[in-house]
Amino acid sequence: MKFSSLLPRFKASGIVTLFGSLLLLGSCEPKTTHSNQVKVLGYGSVTTYPDVAEISVEASFTKDRMKDAVQEVQAVTNSVLALSKKYTTSTEDVRISSISANKDYVYVNGKNQFTGFNSSQSITIKITDLKRLEAFMEELLATKINRIQSISYTHTKADSLRREANALALSDAVKAADHLCSVTKTTRGPVIEMANYRTLDSGNGNYSADQDIDVELYGKGFGGSGFKVTPELLKFRSTCHVAFALE
Repeated sequence: MKFSSLLPRFKASGIVTLFGSLLLLGSCEPKTTHSNQVKVLGYGSVTTYPDVAEISVEASFTKDRMKDAVQEVQAVTNSVLALSKKYTTSTEDVRISSISANKDYVYVNGKNQFTGFNSSQSITIKITDLKRLEAFMEELLATKINRIQSISYTHTKADSLRREANALALSDAVKAADHLCSVTKTTRGPVIEMANYRTLDSGNGNYSADQDIDVELYGKGFGGSGFKVTPELLKFRSTCHVAFALE
């Protein structure tokens, strides 16, 4: 084979090798980093009264016959539904669970003793006019419900209040960075990175404040931890972490 016939192949392979080397060198080039930067934390909060309350109650009865237990629960549920119509504005403001029915036992002297058939059902009512909440609770307690499971408060504009707290936190972070720059005689540059952390001062983190209650109702008396009808303030908090380049 002649040397001239190998030359095109050599040239082609040499070009491929050179191109691959250039790609490798290009990938090894260091990324642009900001060695001079300032990292700050900003804090923001918005405080407001809730404008919505949700009350969850339960009707539960144990009878000798399953049919009687279910009928008793249905009667109480119907009375709560009729009451709720006076204080709610939409059918979506009332949620009802399915009726459960089971055998009921008590543990006596190391044995489970059958006491009858139990039926229960939970109802959650949303009250959007808190001025009427106290009157609603008074009428609700006059029914034959057995338990108040929870009372939670929230705000219909929770998302916008959260965004407002975020904006306040970011503004606070900018002010903190500017203050540090003025002290160190430097100039704040563009944002390098930013992270936001949101919390609610009280409650479960879902922009509602829940009372941790479990009140059993014995006739007209109470058993359990008790509860408050007056809602507490909601405070939406936000923490903003920002890194700025220094110029």
